[in-house]
Amino acid sequence: MTRGVSQSLPTTAVLTRAARPEDISWIEGFIASFTGDGTLLPRPRANLMQHVRDFQVAVAQTDLVGCGALQIVESGLAEIRSIAVDPEWRSRGIGSAILAALLDDARDMNLPRVFCLTRRPDFFAMHGFREVSKEGFPAKIWGDCLICPRRSACDEIAMERNIP
Repeated sequence: MTRGVSQSLPTTAVLTRAARPEDISWIEGFIASFTGDGTLLPRPRANLMQHVRDFQVAVAQTDLVGCGALQIVESGLAEIRSIAVDPEWRSRGIGSAILAALLDDARDMNLPRVFCLTRRPDFFAMHGFREVSKEGFPAKIWGDCLICPRRSACDEIAMERNIP
């Protein structure tokens, strides 16, 4: 798995783009590195193959340094999920760039609302999300939450945003 370039290259431009099938191995390993503590839910390779078009990746030169996905949950609603940035590349606006690309995807698909479950509510609030009740998302709660290692002591906050 290729990880980010060292912070000694602060002027390296980071671009976001749609994920490609050849990115799946990296995405799989990258997400797996955040699942042990429950930061991200596991995403098996078969799931990633089915949902590769949901992902945006951040690229610095030729290295992938972050990712995120927009997964349609039901008509008019999608979930922002699996957003993570390589620790060596944090605090450079990469997470915001990934989120902006995902919100653009939602807008392009005429999705009026997106939501997320997060332990970083300040980050999402900074981007126009507001806190809402988890119970408003039964498909999420009864699906992915069943495999979460923190399901019995969930500390995530549900947040939602309308897409203008």
